[in-house]
Amino acid sequence: MQRRAFFRVFAALAMGASFTGAAIAHTPYRQWKILRQRFLLVHSSRSDPVSDEIAEAMVGVFDNVLPKANAMVARAPDEQRIASLMTTGQAVLAVMRADLAADFYRSDGAFRDFEGGQLRSLVRAGDHLLVSVTSFPRHHAWLVTSALVGNGGSLEVRLPDTNAEYGGVPLHDGARAFANGESLEAQG
Repeated sequence: MQRRAFFRVFAALAMGASFTGAAIAHTPYRQWKILRQRFLLVHSSRSDPVSDEIAEAMVGVFDNVLPKANAMVARAPDEQRIASLMTTGQAVLAVMRADLAADFYRSDGAFRDFEGGQLRSLVRAGDHLLVSVTSFPRHHAWLVTSALVGNGGSLEVRLPDTNAEYGGVPLHDGARAFANGESLEAQG
């Protein structure tokens, strides 16, 4: 009798575990988390087609120069969604118009509900910035900046002056280190 009870409990636990596993395996957040770990996502906005073109060009550079980064463009519906993703740690790179990036950094205008003080700039492409967050590792920022500045091709990417704050967004420490001629090894 005890043996049958044991098998019933064991079967119930096994079924519960399989349902729980199935539920966890199909949650979108978990899939996005894995995607973000495997790919360097460069976010752009569908509301700004130019940001999307720039992001595509940057991914092309990363594919050639940093192929192990597995770069991809991730398109958000608008800049506020990008701000939401960046302030919650779900995104680390985005192409934004410099004026909108400045508003985001200051938590101003359409971005007043977001804590944008963690925003940092890496490079400038026309009137757009490639922005990141302070938690983006310094050596990754150095690599991204180096790849874009040295291999931009038809994409006109400028290295910001180390003392300048383009659009009011401070330069990321890794981009500043590249601009100052520091080696990748020095970035830790």
